[in-house]
Amino acid sequence: MLLIALLSACNKSKDQQAHEHDEYTCSMHPQVLQDKPGTCPICGMDLVKKSNGESQTIITEDIKTLAKPTNSSVVASIQTIHPTLKTLSTTARADGIISYDTRKTYSVPVRFAGRIEKLYLKSNYQPVRKGQVIMEIYSPEIVTAQRELLYVVHENKEDNEIVNATKEKLRLLGLTTDQIEQVISNGKESYSIAILSPYSGYIVESTTSSAPLISTNSIQPSSMNGGANKKPNGGMQSASGMSPSASTPTQGSQFSIREGTYVTAGQSVFNVVDGTRLWAELYFSASEGKQIRRGDPIELQVNGLDQTIAARVDFIQPFFGEGKQFLQVRAYLNDSRNTLRVGQLVTGKLNRSEAPALWIPKVALLDLGVQQIVFIKTKGTFAPFKVKTGLESDGWIELKEGLDESSEIAANAQYLVDSESFIKVMNP
Repeated sequence: MLLIALLSACNKSKDQQAHEHDEYTCSMHPQVLQDKPGTCPICGMDLVKKSNGESQTIITEDIKTLAKPTNSSVVASIQTIHPTLKTLSTTARADGIISYDTRKTYSVPVRFAGRIEKLYLKSNYQPVRKGQVIMEIYSPEIVTAQRELLYVVHENKEDNEIVNATKEKLRLLGLTTDQIEQVISNGKESYSIAILSPYSGYIVESTTSSAPLISTNSIQPSSMNGGANKKPNGGMQSASGMSPSASTPTQGSQFSIREGTYVTAGQSVFNVVDGTRLWAELYFSASEGKQIRRGDPIELQVNGLDQTIAARVDFIQPFFGEGKQFLQVRAYLNDSRNTLRVGQLVTGKLNRSEAPALWIPKVALLDLGVQQIVFIKTKGTFAPFKVKTGLESDGWIELKEGLDESSEIAANAQYLVDSESFIKVMNP
């Protein structure tokens, strides 16, 4: 009994010592310390007992998951989906413009020097017929050659060889047979020689660089959704090359050349473009361009026309401009009925049926510009996961890499992010 009493006394002594060393503090003001319970003199909150450091918290896998940084995982309860393996028909659309076929552009040079006395056409892209008078030029050289012809015809009419040689000289200078015979029948020289169009089509003023065309850069590739922001490698041309220069005439603009202007021998003053040979130039985004091949059928809808024009892709050229990579797709058109006009806006549509692939709704994908992510569900939390995407079709987007059919992702990625700065993708 004495031993039991002694042990009880020892235990009570230890409890009293432990109680005497207990400290109480305020949760909001840790500088407040007391040796007994009470209230904080600053805020009035109840004091809590300070831990003596002997208790330990066991970190489980669930706690590790919940303790992750907030920019690498999200705890949420929202609808989830799985990628679906199926076949979809993709449709790529792009806007463009009707332009001339540069292979059907003809030069109208002047073969003698002189001064333009009269211009019968005033602006670019006016229609012109073969044999129509474009302008009249006064040339001392032509006047002298006509006088020689009249002299030879008057003095040596029977000498056909000399007469034909004199006519050939005028013919080489650009006069037609009818103009030469008109000089002979009138019996006097003409001081203004008419320059006739050798072709039918639309007339445009020549430039020193190349045959001018309607500006194909009047349409900006605004429909290029998801264009890449990386500059392409070798073989890529700059879209600035499509910008019309200051000297390139545009549709309906007045000629810079005027009556009274002097021209030199061999100068190409005008060009005539064939109005029946046109092409539709369309601008597709780089992502849509992956599915386009030369020879693919394409449907063209021209603004102002009810019918749809069936054509084929004849030419594909990559461009990089205004921070976007895109493709210029060209389809040649034969407009023998003259129903189309240069400068008309056109919309092209390409339909293709792709091989089976994994698809997810587009809303389940978050595009950060340089990468695309989804939120994959793992142990009750959602973590951002980088994926590689492909084509788009009717609100669905193709998955190239990153997930399989068993992956569980958030049905709507926008519910899990407030801003792009939130995202910290863990996978490489």
